[in-house]
Amino acid sequence: MLLRGLILTGALLAGTVPASGAPVCVVNFTDQDLLLMVDDLAGQRRVRLVTSGEELCLSASDAVNKAVVGVFASEDAIEGCSRLTRPGQVETLLDFMEFDNCRWADTDRNIP
Repeated sequence: MLLRGLILTGALLAGTVPASGAPVCVVNFTDQDLLLMVDDLAGQRRVRLVTSGEELCLSASDAVNKAVVGVFASEDAIEGCSRLTRPGQVETLLDFMEFDNCRWADTDRNIP
């Protein structure tokens, strides 16, 4: 799973823009099991409890050029962290602290 994320990230760094419908992914690199969310902002959403080292992906709708990934401590949590992203981008969560205080790996932040 992580290899796919590295390939997608490598394509973005090489200047290749993924086609519409490319996956939106978030990777849990913390030492915690966390509830991750991927939303393509066009009506599709995937939410799942993810262990350390796992990723959660969603194939975005063709018309989508932005998406949101989010992380929460549990299904009952009110506060969490979210990050704007785009199809083809893999967001890697490095540290999670509640109340919108997360540390993410550096990625290309040029989101239209």
